[in-house]
Amino acid sequence: MDYRYSLASQVSTVSIEPAGDAFAVTVNGATHLVHARLRAPGELELGWPDGRRLRAFVVADGDRRWVSLDPAPECGPVELMVPTAAARRRHGRGGGHDTLEAQMPGVVRQVLAAVGEAVARGQPLVLLEAMKMELRVTAPHAGRVERVAVAEGASVQRGQVLVELAAADEGLT
Repeated sequence: MDYRYSLASQVSTVSIEPAGDAFAVTVNGATHLVHARLRAPGELELGWPDGRRLRAFVVADGDRRWVSLDPAPECGPVELMVPTAAARRRHGRGGGHDTLEAQMPGVVRQVLAAVGEAVARGQPLVLLEAMKMELRVTAPHAGRVERVAVAEGASVQRGQVLVELAAADEGLT
């Protein structure tokens, strides 16, 4: 999965791919093997083969992720921007219809929406567990759930449909 990040007004790309029991993290052309363990929601313990360790604290804000490291580098928090196409793929029925898909392989931990339910923009619809992290699949706009394509406990693959969301009815916020 590719992310853009901004640091000191420069925008770069970071790519994160599974590599056995670790992750291959590529930043500006340099690849690092990193082990990650979820310590608590939003808190990861990161480790490198040479023994270096640090904690990363992640806060989600829509398609943005703010990451702070401990010990903290001089630069402070880093802003990651999730590419819209990877976060939720839009398919062409138009009029605000979205098909929300899994960003990566994982397990459905909780389905938070039901068919016919009115939902607000940003409302969590499905919680996934992937690579020892909790991923919230949220509504990209106000709307009505047309279809829930998964059940709790189900394994999903990258690109698998999770929820179909129709445009908001008049008066729905």
